[in-house]
Amino acid sequence: MEILALLSSQFTNFQIGRSVLSKTCPTGAKEELSKFTPSLIVGVTAIVVGGSLRILCFRTLGRFFTFQITIRSDHKIVDIGPYGIVRHPSYVGSFLVITGATVFAAGPGSYPWVCGLDSSSAFLGPSLGAWIAFLAYWLYSILSRGPIEDRVLHAELGKEWEEYAKRVPYMFIPGVI
Repeated sequence: MEILALLSSQFTNFQIGRSVLSKTCPTGAKEELSKFTPSLIVGVTAIVVGGSLRILCFRTLGRFFTFQITIRSDHKIVDIGPYGIVRHPSYVGSFLVITGATVFAAGPGSYPWVCGLDSSSAFLGPSLGAWIAFLAYWLYSILSRGPIEDRVLHAELGKEWEEYAKRVPYMFIPGVI
């Protein structure tokens, strides 16, 4: 919808552009749609930093990186790069991506606000409900998966994992958790 609104805002000299804009952006906020707002800048920055961190994690772990909790036959602790700072940096990257997307999509000055869709229950209600359900599920998954991975690694690698956990005591945020 946002892309349609942005594109149609560039073609308001034509009837089809005005028609699409009136449906995708009821306020007709042509100029506001293309502004660089703080929400856009913060959101995109968080997405880029989080995505970059996830890529760095994929590359640092190499073949040990899996989407399922898996122990390889020759598994070993990787404690370099971001894994030397926290035990689950990929989840931190994921958190940054999701948070950035939320700020980008719903922060002040974003598409729903500029186009008046924030007050439209037909748009906001179902979208907001689905997004909140997704965020709750995602947050639960991330916060529960880190400790499960730690238990699996500890059971398999024993003393090596214990030494790693002493060197890198935090799962997600240094000094916090």
